[in-house]
Amino acid sequence: MTKRVLKQLIIISVFFLILLGIGFLIYLSYQPDPTCFDGIQNQEEEKIDCGGPCSSCELREIKEIEILKTEAILNKDNFYDLFAQIKNPNQNYGSGKISYQFRIYNSDGDLINKQSGQTYILPNQIKYLVYPKVNIPYLFNRVEISFDNVEWKKLDNYQVPRLIIQQREYRLLEETEPGFSQTRGVLVNKSSFDFDEINIDILLFNSFNQLVGLNTTELRTLLSGQERDFFTTWFNQIDGEVTSIQMEPETNLFDSDNYLTTGQRMPEKFQEY
Repeated sequence: MTKRVLKQLIIISVFFLILLGIGFLIYLSYQPDPTCFDGIQNQEEEKIDCGGPCSSCELREIKEIEILKTEAILNKDNFYDLFAQIKNPNQNYGSGKISYQFRIYNSDGDLINKQSGQTYILPNQIKYLVYPKVNIPYLFNRVEISFDNVEWKKLDNYQVPRLIIQQREYRLLEETEPGFSQTRGVLVNKSSFDFDEINIDILLFNSFNQLVGLNTTELRTLLSGQERDFFTTWFNQIDGEVTSIQMEPETNLFDSDNYLTTGQRMPEKFQEY
């Protein structure tokens, strides 16, 4: 190969390298900036378009609330107590505000009544919803529940609040006492924080483990380490013999007004969100 041909090849190679560099610069100038919606795992994302500077991958893959059971328990005449058992399958996310609606249908599938309310649910929590004394004047076939406007939030380092119920009792009332039967319990706040409001759901079961009675009560201002007696009364006769009691206390950790600050106690980890 002559020097002249070698020189020409070098010039051509340099020319193509220059063209390639110009083309690459043009490509970079027209390439869009990375976003959380480009379908590419970039900008230190944990997965495609989530994590890092984007929204949490866990929040994007959040699971819906599971409905484990729904029932309507006769209270008196045509009035029923509506009941649902629900579960939050998400380990770190819960909601301080959930809109729900009970719907009652007849055997033809017609909607004959509906009742709406609001609740909350903690991460990985199984809880009960009780809607008392709903008038259902017609024969009904089934009860359903649905949820709307669930505002998911993350509780970092979440720990279940230690609310313990001791000395659970159920008894029939004497003729001189108002009402048919009564439950009693002692709620102990073993967490290190003071709560303004604690709700307790009470469920009564017969020997076949069938739900025969529902009630709910509310305790206000329970300080850390404090214990409190509570009573719930059924004024109508319960159908069947009560052989077991279930009492479920809960408190809304997402509501900042629910924490009573005294200046003497440090908040537990489940407050940090």
